[in-house]
Amino acid sequence: MIRLGIDTGGTFTDAVVVDTDDMSVLAHVKSLTTKGDLTRCITKVLDGLPRDVLMRAEQAALSTTLATNACVEGKGGRAKLIIVGTTDEVLHRVDAQGKFGIPYSDVLAVDFKGSYDGNDVVIPDWEELYRQRPAFFEEADSFGIASLYALNNGAIVEKSGAEFLRNTFGKLVVEATTVAAEPNVIGRGATALLNARLVPVIEEFLDAIDAVFAERGLDIPVSIVRSDGTLMSEELARIRPVETILSGPAASTTGAQALAGCPESLIVDIGGTTSDIAIVHGDRPNRTEGITIGGWKTQVAGVSIDTIALGGDTVVRFTKSSALELGTRRVTPLCIAADRWPEVIPALESYYRKVIKDFHSKYELLYLLRNPGDLGRYSRPEQELLAVLRDGPVSLSDKRVEEILGLKTERLEDEGIVMRCGMTPTDAMHLRGDFSSFSTEASRLGAKCVLKSYRGEDAAESEEAIMAFADEIYELAQFRLFSQVVGAFSQDRYWPDKPTDLDPQMKAIAKQVWNARHDEAKPPFNIVFKSDAALVGVGAPTHVFLGEVARVLDAPCVVPEHAGVANAVGAAVSHVSVEQQVRISPNRGADGIVRGFLVRGLDHVDPYDDIDAALEGARQMARSQAEAEARRRGLTGELACEIEENRSEYSTAGVVEIFREWSVTARIE
Repeated sequence: MIRLGIDTGGTFTDAVVVDTDDMSVLAHVKSLTTKGDLTRCITKVLDGLPRDVLMRAEQAALSTTLATNACVEGKGGRAKLIIVGTTDEVLHRVDAQGKFGIPYSDVLAVDFKGSYDGNDVVIPDWEELYRQRPAFFEEADSFGIASLYALNNGAIVEKSGAEFLRNTFGKLVVEATTVAAEPNVIGRGATALLNARLVPVIEEFLDAIDAVFAERGLDIPVSIVRSDGTLMSEELARIRPVETILSGPAASTTGAQALAGCPESLIVDIGGTTSDIAIVHGDRPNRTEGITIGGWKTQVAGVSIDTIALGGDTVVRFTKSSALELGTRRVTPLCIAADRWPEVIPALESYYRKVIKDFHSKYELLYLLRNPGDLGRYSRPEQELLAVLRDGPVSLSDKRVEEILGLKTERLEDEGIVMRCGMTPTDAMHLRGDFSSFSTEASRLGAKCVLKSYRGEDAAESEEAIMAFADEIYELAQFRLFSQVVGAFSQDRYWPDKPTDLDPQMKAIAKQVWNARHDEAKPPFNIVFKSDAALVGVGAPTHVFLGEVARVLDAPCVVPEHAGVANAVGAAVSHVSVEQQVRISPNRGADGIVRGFLVRGLDHVDPYDDIDAALEGARQMARSQAEAEARRRGLTGELACEIEENRSEYSTAGVVEIFREWSVTARIE
């Protein structure tokens, strides 16, 4: 089958046409992502493909890091969450903001008394809640709602609240049980809130795809890669975008496997905003049942991806102590900005002539990424700044910017309205000559501005100092990648339940190993990190940074052909796969005596008198849920369903086995 794959990342948009019968890439093209208007970059990559090859495509599959980047950068729509069955005190005690990512200002806790078995259900007075907190409800663009014990009572409370919110405000409402199916209500709530925040992010992407396809007469089915590397329909992605939070990284893993063919490997995808690391054993990537990203702890299953803030567009700044550091924010590289806006060069030259000392990176520029829909939601100073930026990028050293907002532009940046241009690893690559697609002059001017601000004019005028500055940026990027790779291997081998971030002692050891890589004289006692698994690199700048990391680890380094468009290849070769689980548990009375069994599905609970009947009911429910989900994700025709059953028991005093739970899982591919 001939399939079209499109990947839209924070920096580049790629398109490929792949013959999935022999996994050959028939055509591919890459272009800058135009975040203010995604139709432009999608148009450019499609028009860059040979028309005769493009029109042979029978299906289209998409992947994107837009949701990934929104999580990492704290961006998204204005959403509010209602959690029924808890209190503000409980939320703070469990650290809902720190552990799950739920901002306390965006959550309304509603306490109620209900029974665990779901038989005693109390519906809140929604009208009264609105009267008590009108501002909370009215400032939201969308809502999430989660209820304690929802999995035991068919989510009656969530459905009731969703109906009230839709009827009253006419806005999107995400019921937590439709996007998460684990008992922890705070985890389900976080997943629902994040889903609501991501809806405008994915809608913008899919609207652009639809518009460009229609203009070119591409009337083919469209799917999008989920976080587990499988596909879902465009229609489903619009209402469940949280399932795409690792769409790009998952597609990258699939594409890297298809291109490199390394059954034991660590895959590194260095993009514009982030670097993603995945470990593959026996051709199967590690998986997680709950993705944690950008401070959000979700109940979304997916490929186990370690996402770090390291990309070609990661901001580089000096600290007040004059130490160079890589930040976590994405900015537009100066070389790319100057290629788009000629006025960037004069702005940097003007700054360089007048700067003496600057601890606020005022050489950076701001530009308008997109026009906000409702200006009334922004303060007067914010509106004034937006008016200034409509004529093009403006330097932070411009007095208009400082007078308007005093350099406080965080909210506009967080909401994707305004973007910065600054010094990045991509600029360092232009200085070093490893990448030269854009304005090297702007990268050099940026380096001179930064060096003059922190190290004086002599450093800024020295070619040797400028190249040493680029080397420093490389060193920071390579060590960040090295320490994360060591952490990923360590977690996989020794502590799978712990984060991949190295603790202070391990990080100090990793730093010493890294710094000693050029030492000819080895100390009598030395720690060595080594990997027999291949390091597979994909993404445009990977070859610049991964080779040195592999050398220190004495590991094979593989950068396959078409590595620069691996995400799009991964999208093109992905497929639909569905797994639905139903649980059977004893129905115990207050005296502890079992009086039958309960079969718990996604949206309802069925009682049965005996286990055989419960098992048959569970099989039918699991099969029905799997088939319905497969249709929603885009599968057509006859469906083949496999059933797997697992019994969970525990022992009393090591003798009596007591039935605890039975799970029935239906799988369709």
